[in-house]
Amino acid sequence: MSIYWIFQIILGLLGLSLLVFVHELGHFLAAKFCKVRVLTFSIGFGKKLLKITRNGTTYCISAIPFGGYVAMAGEDPEQIRQNRPDDFHVQAIWKRALIAIAGPAFNIIFAFFLLTGIYMIGNPEPVSDRLVVGIVEPESAAEEAGIASGDTIFTIAGKKANGWEKLREEMAISIGRSIALEIGTKEGRKAVAIVPRELGNLGIGNAGIHPRHRVFVASSPKEDSPAGKAGIKQNDTILSVDGHIVGYYQDMIDIVSASEGREVEVVFLRASEKNVDTLSAAMSPLWNEEIERYLIGVQMGLAQFDELKVVPQPLGTALVMAAERSCIMGTTVFRYIYRIIKGEVKLRAMSGPVGIVQVIGLVWLENLQKAVFLLALISINLGVMNLLPLAVTDGGILLFLFVEKIRGKPLSQKTQARIQRGALAFFIALFLYITFVDLSRGAMLMR
Repeated sequence: MSIYWIFQIILGLLGLSLLVFVHELGHFLAAKFCKVRVLTFSIGFGKKLLKITRNGTTYCISAIPFGGYVAMAGEDPEQIRQNRPDDFHVQAIWKRALIAIAGPAFNIIFAFFLLTGIYMIGNPEPVSDRLVVGIVEPESAAEEAGIASGDTIFTIAGKKANGWEKLREEMAISIGRSIALEIGTKEGRKAVAIVPRELGNLGIGNAGIHPRHRVFVASSPKEDSPAGKAGIKQNDTILSVDGHIVGYYQDMIDIVSASEGREVEVVFLRASEKNVDTLSAAMSPLWNEEIERYLIGVQMGLAQFDELKVVPQPLGTALVMAAERSCIMGTTVFRYIYRIIKGEVKLRAMSGPVGIVQVIGLVWLENLQKAVFLLALISINLGVMNLLPLAVTDGGILLFLFVEKIRGKPLSQKTQARIQRGALAFFIALFLYITFVDLSRGAMLMR
């Protein structure tokens, strides 16, 4: 495992731990407000690695870093209850409901403030509602639909195209479903139908369309690498390799790998204060045993060609935009669940804690603002998912409280324990399946 992946995992764990801390802090503060005795405040599960006890509460960091919990006296239906006045189960229904809601509410509020900050600083927004196609993958759904590089996408499923992220989301949740696009070609406007295919074995749809990009040299090549010896420098833009245009990471990887070590000609741009020069150099790729393919020693970066603009917003506008984005983010998970039921997204497309850690770490290393935006997305979905009326979620506690209000008395400890054990068994099975998928996906990405 490279140092890059180690940093990715560390940053991912820090990001997930922050969201868990925010969630559990909500429960903790609400419990303290309601004068409920808190036994443990833990980030992570399992063996306690670091702990400190203050005023009867143990604060700790535990060995398994995927999640956390606040343990309150009288909360667990499988434990013997002492019926003390500061136990959770003897509190009024409204107090118990407040404690249950506080965790998800803190996640949603936290996401809202993150989004507000992003919009005030300036979030990259689409320059126009027209998407100019840069790359169409060979034998892809887009090529089959007749879309070509240079075409312009005006509408997606009857709605104006609003940035590449929206297009990718629509394709991701539409495996095998025909989507109508209105595009502009050299011959004029026309309507086409595109049917996304599953991307690898990831369970999501892909059309094989990419925006206009330039591939640049992200860091100075090592002097003893083929690129270093040929004089390629940091920030040079790679135009072509052996006559093949490079417009995406994968182009570079495929062309260099296919060379099987024979000499290739690399054409690149170098910008200076006065002008931009087009240069070329010949080099022979070297075999890398660790990743099992040929390399020229270039670490690639990717930048879009003026597809986005950064627009800082005043506080009032930022608050409105954050509220709108929060609503969209909070309902995204239901759209995905609906698509999973219809078979347009595979169950394996879901990510658990392992996958979330991988994605947070990867995005954090590439772009801090995108990482903050991703944290907001995960935080708000963590809040929404925990409000679902499932036995092992905060929404499950609210459901039990609703039943108690209707019946005039709570369900018996034995009944609650049975329901929670059954639900826990289901979620453990689902967690193990998703974790297996996450690890398989991570192993594939690390190749």
